[in-house]
Amino acid sequence: MSDEKPTGADRRDQEEYYSGCIYDKQDIWRFRPAKAYLSRVSISDEEVGALQKLVGQGAVVYAIKQRSKLNSLIIAEIAARKGLPLPVYSHGVNMSFWQPLSKMMKFLWSSFLRRFRKDQVTHQGKLDFLTRKVAAKESIVIHLGESEFIESRDAEAALAALMNLQGKISFPIFIVPVLVAYGRRREKEDESLINILFGQMEHTGTILRLITFMRYSKQAFVIPATPVNLADYLYANSHLTKDEKIMELRGELIDRIEEEKISVVGPALKSRDEHIGMVMHDPNLNRFLDDYAEKTKKDRARVAKDARRYLYEIAADYQEMFIEIWLRVLTWLWNTVYDGLSIDSEGLAKLRNLSKKMPFVIISCHRSHIDYLLLSYVFYKNNIQMPFIAAGNNLSFFPLGYIFRRSGAFFLRRSFRGNDVYGEVFAKYMATLLREGLPLEFFIEGGRSRTGKMIMPKYGLLSMIIQAYQDKYCENMAAVPVYIGYDRVIEERSYLKELSGAPKVQENTAEIIKTTKILRKRYGRVYINIGEPIIMKDYLEAQDKAMEEMTLDERQSLYRKIGYEVVLEINKVSVVTPFALVAAGLLSHDRRGISNDELSGILNEFYAYLSSRQVKFAATFAHREKAIADSLNIFDATDIISKIETDEEEEEMQEIVYSLDDAKRLNLEYYKNNILHFFLPICFVATSMVKNHEDVIALAKIMGDYKFLKWLLWNEFIFDETRDDVEEVHDVLAYLCERSMIVTAEREGDVWVEIKSRGGGQVEILCRVDP
Repeated sequence: MSDEKPTGADRRDQEEYYSGCIYDKQDIWRFRPAKAYLSRVSISDEEVGALQKLVGQGAVVYAIKQRSKLNSLIIAEIAARKGLPLPVYSHGVNMSFWQPLSKMMKFLWSSFLRRFRKDQVTHQGKLDFLTRKVAAKESIVIHLGESEFIESRDAEAALAALMNLQGKISFPIFIVPVLVAYGRRREKEDESLINILFGQMEHTGTILRLITFMRYSKQAFVIPATPVNLADYLYANSHLTKDEKIMELRGELIDRIEEEKISVVGPALKSRDEHIGMVMHDPNLNRFLDDYAEKTKKDRARVAKDARRYLYEIAADYQEMFIEIWLRVLTWLWNTVYDGLSIDSEGLAKLRNLSKKMPFVIISCHRSHIDYLLLSYVFYKNNIQMPFIAAGNNLSFFPLGYIFRRSGAFFLRRSFRGNDVYGEVFAKYMATLLREGLPLEFFIEGGRSRTGKMIMPKYGLLSMIIQAYQDKYCENMAAVPVYIGYDRVIEERSYLKELSGAPKVQENTAEIIKTTKILRKRYGRVYINIGEPIIMKDYLEAQDKAMEEMTLDERQSLYRKIGYEVVLEINKVSVVTPFALVAAGLLSHDRRGISNDELSGILNEFYAYLSSRQVKFAATFAHREKAIADSLNIFDATDIISKIETDEEEEEMQEIVYSLDDAKRLNLEYYKNNILHFFLPICFVATSMVKNHEDVIALAKIMGDYKFLKWLLWNEFIFDETRDDVEEVHDVLAYLCERSMIVTAEREGDVWVEIKSRGGGQVEILCRVDP
């Protein structure tokens, strides 16, 4: 830490040297109470790793917007805790209270004498001290000011000094823009006085900033933005004047901090009434209402009144308090009912970077009511702005609807048919949210899948967001496929009743109270994977015809194409869980009982095939035998299967047999269906071989059967249209050859496939994973 003393002509500037220095806080008794709060501030491991890569490459300069003692302390404490470059000096900030007593007294004495001598601390002396520290590869903190449009001579002078220094040294200076935030609250354009004084606003004075931090310290976090390599920056901008370089650099650093802020909390949020007012004043909507009133001979004012009434039925009423309540409830839920979350960290990092560039729309599969708030929770925990969620109006009943609406949900009717005004109002509400830069989320299947399979996509909401982009409500937009999966869903019992013919029970308060029984069970893990996003601008520009030139049929065809690609991507990133694999294994046996050894052989065969396809396995497969044993034990404990131990007289040892009651097969079918799409190619080929009743079969016959089965089940499964049938069959046959189940030979110009004697049983096993 810094301990440099001024000499000679610089002695009169010693106030700056001593007041701005940051020392080892462990030896300062005044720091100990503060450490209890500062140690709560979080930073992600990925961001720590990125900063650690800079160590040894050059000097690290942390750049924050506010001239703040507290934020300087936060950076220093995190750096010490995480092994990052330690700042030894905060430029232009009086840190004397947080210095050792001897240093603080020197500063006070120097300040006292200076008043008598009428000396002034020279600005150049401060800058010389700053550059000496950086030249010694020590880290410092500089302050940029609130906005690039508001002049800050101190910030510009500090950047100028660093630029001058960069031209004299052989190593790069890395300027790291840092977002220091005291919580995740979205800023509102009509902030209340209470929130201005005691909310998480960053534009506050020292006392209010301290109060805010102490109140929200558990939610505080630091995000380092992408560093600027000053040497590279100067080289790339050599054509600019010195002043232009300074202004450009300051603006770039502030913009990077703002990008991080927007990616975390989103833009300043308008109220529900403001959003409704914006929709009602939308020129496109008003043109539609004019035409509708004229066409139907209805009173224009009455039509507008209906539109406003629909908006109040639809619109979210986001309140941060409810998010904070859900945060506690869901944290408890994941650790009480579930065994935690398995999250695609790499995918989330990509999504976070994407959110800095454009609004995004999360399009996910739908397995459980838990889905509604799951992604909001995950985004909150991973510093990504939370989406506004489209929810069915079957969930708008009190109290759930009240809570969901204030948690960012907006409600839609199950059908818009026969109500053109409602459909147009809903579309323009979504478009308005996108224009505000707010992320959206909806479920492309419409409702929850009761079978465990991906349901064919519904195109209504998808067409609305595409049209919003086409109507220039946003410059670009990303449609992000997301897979949400569960070891077991909490609605398992109700799904089975519906599949057995019972009518669907309407959601209501009484049903919620009944579901409290789930709290006495464990449902395994929850899985979230992020698919490859569709960048709407790039995607539409790659089409043969511009959207505005398309006919209605061509547009609908485009919507179907995009929707199909979304669900295909969701299937691709879906997870094979131990429960799903065990369910598939148990159901592939044609008798009621199966021995543990026989089941293990089947599961090994399935696992080998899935591995060859490079699918995503649950992390619990790292200990595969334990994961499978745990799944079997849970199925046994819940009476889905019966575990029987029998004595084998000849070998005098126990054999474990699992028995499956026909009445319980539906329980297992749901989980098998979660992964059934991965098996379709090999199942079709194996079925063709087994049903042929011959050891040798023509490739042409297999090809014909494959095409027929695919045609037969076209509306039941999502097939990869980017791969042709010949390619799929070839890959399956190559796998079977590699596993020594078959051999291929060419005779009289035709290709024949022969099932090896010991491969017949394996092929038959693969055939039994039937749809």
